[in-house]
Amino acid sequence: MDKVAVDTCIFISIFRGDEILFDTLSKYQVHVPSLVVMELLQGALNKIELRKIERFLANYETIHITEYSSRQAIELVKSYSKSHGLLIPDAIIASVSIERKLPLLTLNLRDFTFIPGLKVI
Repeated sequence: MDKVAVDTCIFISIFRGDEILFDTLSKYQVHVPSLVVMELLQGALNKIELRKIERFLANYETIHITEYSSRQAIELVKSYSKSHGLLIPDAIIASVSIERKLPLLTLNLRDFTFIPGLKVI
């Protein structure tokens, strides 16, 4: 089974009822960057929703930011924040994916396709 890192937008779409994306996840060994976990938890409307998100994400491995990925994210921000509008969260998600050699499953292709070394699905 292929491994993949998953962007926040994929989970948001699944939480909104996108069964096709949910089925797509079942085809992969899913890894969730810790920043994605934080974004999803922050977006919870209440504690009940927060617990639902935690239970859902417990099915997948969380991958954490390392010093290497932090340094790489800084370089990505320096290189692409002005020219391509790269945001800090996307730089971190990309750098964690690159470090782990995981393609990134996302709906926001324009946010990531210009980043060297990152395979986007």
